[in-house]
Amino acid sequence: MSQIIGNLIVIVCSMLLSMTAQATEKLTCATNEFAPFGFTENDTLTGIEVDLVQEIAHRLKFDISLTMMPWKRMLQFMEDGTIDCMFAAFKTPEREVYMDYTSVPIHISSLVFFEKDGSHIKFETLEDLKGLTVGLVRGFKTNEAFDAAVSKGVFRVDEVNNFDQNFKKLSAGRVDLVLVNRHVGGRILKKLGITNVHPLPVPLSATPAYLTFSKKRQHADLVSLFDIELKKASSDGTYRKIFEKYIQN
Repeated sequence: MSQIIGNLIVIVCSMLLSMTAQATEKLTCATNEFAPFGFTENDTLTGIEVDLVQEIAHRLKFDISLTMMPWKRMLQFMEDGTIDCMFAAFKTPEREVYMDYTSVPIHISSLVFFEKDGSHIKFETLEDLKGLTVGLVRGFKTNEAFDAAVSKGVFRVDEVNNFDQNFKKLSAGRVDLVLVNRHVGGRILKKLGITNVHPLPVPLSATPAYLTFSKKRQHADLVSLFDIELKKASSDGTYRKIFEKYIQN
């Protein structure tokens, strides 16, 4: 009997230690400048996804440290295990090799083309863009159809380091189109005071973007925990409240 009691004590202690470890889990998570989803304002990291991830971490009682870094560096740090998690990433076979994805997306990215007023570009298929120049940010992921059209020479891509540069070039007529998330583009135009640019009505794609965990850090067990809370945040109105805080409808 004493041995049974002893074994029970060991099991209970192990469970308590596990729960304590989870309650004090410390994660370093990164995002990039992608307002209104993630950006720095008055030296503070903020945005839709930043608020959402912080809320989920709070519900799970995780101590999470958020940092901002360039996209390519963030992917490299995820691959080598320098950081625990990042947001928000499209799912690709290459990235799935070194990242575990939540099954619940953190947002759906509607990619649209922006044009200069008076251009009258009609877009329904990529063939409609024949001979045009599309502004992109280096390392920005589009989709396979877009990449195939570029390879075939249907249109050309002009790459710059950030979205602000792209929209300034578009406003000045130095590129024909800029491809970016609809909400991101709208915010940049407002920030820069550009009034002669608008989005085309038909999106290129609507792609889910996810919170991901570095496989090198062995956090696969956290995916289901974050999935549960992401679902709750969607159903209880938390996500909509955060979204409306940053998006003017």
